[in-house]
Amino acid sequence: MNLNILLSLVLLLLNAFTSVAQKSEVTSEVTIRIIDSCSAKITPAMICLTNLKDSSVHTPMLNSIVGAISKTSDFYKGIEFSKDRNWTGPIRKMSGTGNNNDRSFVYGSLASLPYWKDPVMYQVSGDFTIQLTPGKWHISIEHGNEYIPVDEEFIITDKDPPALTKSFILKRWINLPLRGWYSGDVHVHHPTTNPAFKDFLLEYAAAENVHLANILEMGHHSDANNDFKQEGFDEKFRICRGDICLASGQEDPRSEFGHIIGLNINHLVREPDPGYNYYDLVFKKLHQQSGALVGYAHFSWNGCDLPRGFPWYVTTGEIDFVELLQFARINTLDYYDYLDLGFRLTAAAGSDIPWGSTMGEVRTFVYTGNEFSANRWFDGLKAGNTFVSNGPALFLEADGQLPGTELIKTNGSVSKLKVKAISNPSIGIISKVAIYNSDGLVAEQLNSEKQDSIVLEIDHPLLHSQWLTAAVFCENNAVAHTTPVYFIVDNQPTWNIKRAPSIIAKQEQSIAKTEMEERAKPTPDKGILTRLDNAHEFYKNLLLHINQEFSK
Repeated sequence: MNLNILLSLVLLLLNAFTSVAQKSEVTSEVTIRIIDSCSAKITPAMICLTNLKDSSVHTPMLNSIVGAISKTSDFYKGIEFSKDRNWTGPIRKMSGTGNNNDRSFVYGSLASLPYWKDPVMYQVSGDFTIQLTPGKWHISIEHGNEYIPVDEEFIITDKDPPALTKSFILKRWINLPLRGWYSGDVHVHHPTTNPAFKDFLLEYAAAENVHLANILEMGHHSDANNDFKQEGFDEKFRICRGDICLASGQEDPRSEFGHIIGLNINHLVREPDPGYNYYDLVFKKLHQQSGALVGYAHFSWNGCDLPRGFPWYVTTGEIDFVELLQFARINTLDYYDYLDLGFRLTAAAGSDIPWGSTMGEVRTFVYTGNEFSANRWFDGLKAGNTFVSNGPALFLEADGQLPGTELIKTNGSVSKLKVKAISNPSIGIISKVAIYNSDGLVAEQLNSEKQDSIVLEIDHPLLHSQWLTAAVFCENNAVAHTTPVYFIVDNQPTWNIKRAPSIIAKQEQSIAKTEMEERAKPTPDKGILTRLDNAHEFYKNLLLHINQEFSK
């Protein structure tokens, strides 16, 4: 074969391969629009777009295939929002074991959102274009707990025009603001020192339909160089667009004794060494700021050595709320113990993003009434008018009063209780609704008919003071839980007289272990030992009073 013939064959083969490659690269420019059925307007949302041929996930930004998952380091540096309609937010890992660089290890094998099936999700404008090849595609769309998630397949054919539009309608299954309840996330990390950072957070909150995002600057025991720097903390630094607001707070102190949250603050509070672990000093200084709230982070998963620091710092009476729900976990075991000792702790929930997967994956619903503002939301949180949820809605009324309310009663009186749980099959099918109090399970109703709404109404006799709360559980492990109402009967405390001694013994054991560890150090911290002694004295007196009451 001569050289000319060989060259001709090579050219023919190249042309053939080029033709095949060009044929396989034929795409359609698809405009995807996500529309809120209530407003009939395009809305930002969280999505996952998958090519079913090879399970590859695609994003509109540069029409790219998802490779690496976003890392916590991306949030440390700050994410800048762009008004480019094809801008895509961080690729958030929604399932699989985390390593704290992509999502918290605390999830274990649990999905971040019980109703989300895809491995990732990311933020989009709600009106973007993307080049798609012929074949089957799958899109999932999420816009917070109050909307039915979209889970649809569609086909692109080689006969489609070069440009086409696919519209997806987001439908509400419940409108909680119309009932006076507004969602918030008490634990979000991201800097706000750049206008593009704040735009990102506002768009992110809008995509997740979170009304109040609390953005926390994060401190460290080792030094005063905080992460996730905030531009400022006064009300003048709050940003609201419509009914979406950002408010800056702090997560500090953070040590082996737990992580503390300060919300609705005017300025940071930090005790330098040697007093960094004297959390009570921070509690007092936070509460000196009008309207500020103190919370205990990570309560839901016994993290940060809980109950290492909590048993003695709760005795200060200065902890307003605990993160009861986080990382798809809820900790009613410890919560009920502390309620049984007479503490009043509001139920809250925070995502802890970027260790959580997405803003508002767990959220605190606060009753603000007919109007919403950040101040009204914080007032409702302070009053305990809350329920936490990662899916269903839950309403508790005692004599028509909200969670967090104290009701004065006499022995033998009756309270009319009403609990209503609502969900949607795509969010979670309700399995049961339950009412609990100091004595345990008060009443429950199973959902054998798999209804979307369950109402439990009872007349509840009051023979002693007590706390009382409600919970709803779904088949996919979605859950909601209220802050208690508190019944004061004949002016008696809400202690659980029978259980309190064993609960106190557990607290004392934890405190004794911390004390032993502190005394074993070359230079024990006298301030810590003093605080441990104060806690011992608190529980000693509490047990004495309870035993006196029990002996009557």
